[in-house]
Amino acid sequence: MFFKKKKQEQSLFKIFSFYNQNVNPDVPVYQKTVFSKFGLSINHVFDKRFSHGDFLNHVCRNVTDTDYIIIFDIDCIPTHPQWLQWLLNDLLEPHTIVGAAQTANHLRNGQNLYVSPFFFAISTAYLKELNYPDMNMTEDMDAGQNLTEHVQRNGGQVKYWWPTHIEEEKWDLYHPEHKRFGLGTTYNNAIYHAFYSRDNISARFIEKCREVTGE
Repeated sequence: MFFKKKKQEQSLFKIFSFYNQNVNPDVPVYQKTVFSKFGLSINHVFDKRFSHGDFLNHVCRNVTDTDYIIIFDIDCIPTHPQWLQWLLNDLLEPHTIVGAAQTANHLRNGQNLYVSPFFFAISTAYLKELNYPDMNMTEDMDAGQNLTEHVQRNGGQVKYWWPTHIEEEKWDLYHPEHKRFGLGTTYNNAIYHAFYSRDNISARFIEKCREVTGE
């Protein structure tokens, strides 16, 4: 198990991020520093045995002492002080998932727009209503993609945050207005995702963290 349940008062939101032994150990340190700059705490979960999908399933099914769950990849950070208010405003409407737009280019010829698990938020009550869709990768879907498709099938609302700046274009987004994303993409001028922060390729993320914190 990733962490023990504790009896606590209900909170408005909780933020989680997962990493394993392949991640540069400086990366979670820098991520936490960015959140601290914005006056926020982030719950880091380290585990060598489980996949990203396992982590998402565990958090979504077991964290019930908060109204909203917010997930960040370990190499994903906020860059704007108003990001949380904007996110919570998007979540005010019931039956909504909010997060960064992504496509899995290697599946369904890329025709599979969904809210990426590297940054998303959803209410715990809605997760329960959806009966906790499995978040693991399959032959047809990327990790976390099943949650978006469950929301759509059940008449819920998907609110995408779109790329507003891309440091290095790499993949097609298959959207008529928002066509590309890639390494070092910023979404809604507020959320930055480096993509790839293993031990030997984390310089991009660390540099962005230093920029945000003013180092």
